[in-house]
Amino acid sequence: MHQARFLMVKRNVTASEASFRVGYVSPTQFSREFSRFFGCPPQKEAHRLRHLLKVKAESYWPE
Repeated sequence: MHQARFLMVKRNVTASEASFRVGYVSPTQFSREFSRFFGCPPQKEAHRLRHLLKVKAESYWPE
């Protein structure tokens, strides 16, 4: 799950593509298990984490 999340956040791949890359045959099953594991759907979590990392980076290295 963490590897799939990394792929979505840093490599900007879709949830379906991430699911296949980490060994799932069914993107639907992956999405269900991802939601249970992280508490929200894959795309929502990827968006949330991208925003969080951007905010953290800006606070460390302001322009």
